[in-house]
Amino acid sequence: MAVFQQIVSLGPNCRAKFHIRKIFGERISRRGVFDWQVTPVPAVAEYIRRDFNGLFERDDLHVVDGVVFNKRFGTSHMHEFPKDIAENTLDALYAKAREGHDIWCAVSRMALNNDLSTLFVLARPVSAGDMAEISGLIEKARPGRRFLLLAAPEGDHDNHWSGDHEVWKAHLSSFQIRWPLSAIMAEQMRRLRKNVRYLRPRSMRA
Repeated sequence: MAVFQQIVSLGPNCRAKFHIRKIFGERISRRGVFDWQVTPVPAVAEYIRRDFNGLFERDDLHVVDGVVFNKRFGTSHMHEFPKDIAENTLDALYAKAREGHDIWCAVSRMALNNDLSTLFVLARPVSAGDMAEISGLIEKARPGRRFLLLAAPEGDHDNHWSGDHEVWKAHLSSFQIRWPLSAIMAEQMRRLRKNVRYLRPRSMRA
């Protein structure tokens, strides 16, 4: 059984993160930017190449059939904005959505740049060329770090957004995730700070 210190979904949709949490536990992996948006594979590479900067600019966003799309990078953002959003409300809702997007980018950036051995998981099939490009970008982000870029499982289906649960269970069953003590302590401190923050009056929350 291959053992890694962290597991990270690289999209291009939420399917991989769903099964990661289902198999390894809800708290095994924090929410990153690829977990609730749809990100075409070229855009996944751009996020990594650009260190997660400049990919959610207001001028690049527009509404199509009640869903916000990024016309420059092809991402879609059905969870960051209300369902059936209209173009004339996008400006008013952008700041809050941008705040969330920046937080999730920071989580993904941290996972990509730390020195933990990492299992990166893709939710949908990609070409050999795309696999090689993304692997190269991961290596460049943290040279020498042990990692595996795991392709989507064969035999999965699109009958439901979550795919075939048995196929994913078999796909991930040969891996084990063991956080190092330093990562466990850092996560406990993060949760403690978050809990303390929400005990404060709303006006005092930073």
